[in-house]
Amino acid sequence: MHLLHHPHDLVQLLQVNLPRIPTPLKHADKLTSISSHTSQDSYTTFMREAKGLNNAAASRASIWMKVGACVGGCIIGYTSQFVGRRRAMIVAALMSGCLIPAWILPSGEASLSASGFMMQFFVQGAWGVIPIHLNELSPAAFRSSFPGITYQLGNMISSPSAQIVNALAEKIFVKDEGGPRVPAYGPVMGIATAIIAIGIACTVAVGPEKRGRRFENEAIAGAGAVVPKDIETGDEELEKNARQEVEIVESTSEKK
Repeated sequence: MHLLHHPHDLVQLLQVNLPRIPTPLKHADKLTSISSHTSQDSYTTFMREAKGLNNAAASRASIWMKVGACVGGCIIGYTSQFVGRRRAMIVAALMSGCLIPAWILPSGEASLSASGFMMQFFVQGAWGVIPIHLNELSPAAFRSSFPGITYQLGNMISSPSAQIVNALAEKIFVKDEGGPRVPAYGPVMGIATAIIAIGIACTVAVGPEKRGRRFENEAIAGAGAVVPKDIETGDEELEKNARQEVEIVESTSEKK
C-alpha cells in the first residue's frame, strides 16, 4: 500500500480533486446546517417568550424535539438506502416546510412538543442522509477527510444563524399567548425555515448522487507515489543484513 510521503504529492492531489467537488453539494451541506440551527436553537426561547410556557414545560418540549431529531435522522437516513439520497433529502426538506404552521401556531406544552417532534424529525431526517451522501460524492483521494471537513465548514458558516434569528425577532413584536407584545420568534423562524427548506430541495435536486458507491474499488491516495524500501516494506537486502547482525550478537553472547 503506497501512501503520501511528500507534501508535493498532497498539493497535486488537491489541485486535481478539489475542482471535482460538486458545487450543489457544498451549498446543500451549508443550507442543511443553517436549517438545523434556525429551527431548533431559538425554539425553547420561543416557547417561553411567545407561548408563555414555564422553564420546566419548555424544557420537556425541547427534549421531545431532540427525540424527534434522533428518530428522524435514523429512519430517513436508513430509508435513503432504498429510495435514494436526493429523494429522501428533498422529501424531508419539503415536509419540514409544510409543517411550519403546525410548528409555530399551536399553544400548550403537548401541542408544541408534538409539532416540535415532527419538525425535527424531518429537519434532522435530511441531516441523517448527509454523512453517507458526502462520503459517496467525495473525491477518492479524500474520502476519509472530505466528509468531516465539509461538515465542519457547514457548521462554521451556519453558526451565526441563531444570533441572526434572535436579533430580528427582538426587533419585531407580535401578539401571542405570551402577551400582547412579544418578540416575533415564531414568524422569523418560520420564514427563515421556509426559505431554507426550498433552498435545500433545489440544490439537492440539481446535484449528483452516487448511491451504493464501492470505495474499495477506488485507488488510494498517492497510489502512484514512489516509496523508498526499508525493513518494514520488505527490503530483502536490509532484512538479510539485520539477521546477520543478530546472529553475530547471539554467537558472541554464547562464547562469553
